[in-house]
Amino acid sequence: MLPKFASVIPRTKDEALSWLSSLENPKIIAGGTDLMVKMRAGKHCSHVIDVAGIPELMGVTEEDAKISIGAAMTHARLSAEGTIVRNARSLALACGLIGSPQIRNMGTIGGNLANASPAADSIPPLLIHDAILTLESQGLRRKVALEEAIVAPYVTSIDRKELLSSVEINPLRGYREGYRRVAKRATWAISRLGVAFAIKEDGNRFIDVRLAIGSCTPMPFRPGKVENLLAGSEKNDAVIAEAIRVALEEIKFISGIRPSYAYKLPVLKGILEEVLRG
Repeated sequence: MLPKFASVIPRTKDEALSWLSSLENPKIIAGGTDLMVKMRAGKHCSHVIDVAGIPELMGVTEEDAKISIGAAMTHARLSAEGTIVRNARSLALACGLIGSPQIRNMGTIGGNLANASPAADSIPPLLIHDAILTLESQGLRRKVALEEAIVAPYVTSIDRKELLSSVEINPLRGYREGYRRVAKRATWAISRLGVAFAIKEDGNRFIDVRLAIGSCTPMPFRPGKVENLLAGSEKNDAVIAEAIRVALEEIKFISGIRPSYAYKLPVLKGILEEVLRG
């Protein structure tokens, strides 16, 4: 049973920001795939502000070597969006794997980020693309890096009076890019392990390696030590083995030893070896 609440459907972003500013305890809703679950569990709000139909929060634009994604874009639309497929393949692949077809057609990129689940499939690809969030309140706008916006599992630095309006990413042209996901079975909505990667190579040498790992630590993260180790290194068995060792040690340093690591770390080792060997 859902708690009682009122619903507001603004027609423009400015109208949404006005409602967000004036209401006592509002919550933003787009697809509702996360918020409805929380409300059924007892999380209360006075109003939900439905931003799913606001044109200013839709679409993908490319300008000044940056790609801007409207926060109300659904996972299904992003998985097939040409600009994303060409310039952020890992994100397109991840969005195409989220949940079920119903979830992908309802859930939005903004909702996935605001929920900040450790298992969110969209976060690792956005991390390797240096994502910047645009947060707006009435009369104010600020930008914050994704890794700074997520402060703990299911906790962000987004103020309750702020609207996540767009996500800006850097295109990665000339990279071998992808996303690997592991779940208990194909129909499960929740990822047990996710790895986004973008690798630039010149012959038998790594030029730049970007990795982000989700569902293995309290928050998805980029293993900076591994990226630094690989940059400019020869692509050989010894280097790849050392990179994997450092990645696993970095995870254990962040989270300690968890029972799930008996399964996850060997699987992650296999994924990283496949990804780095190409």
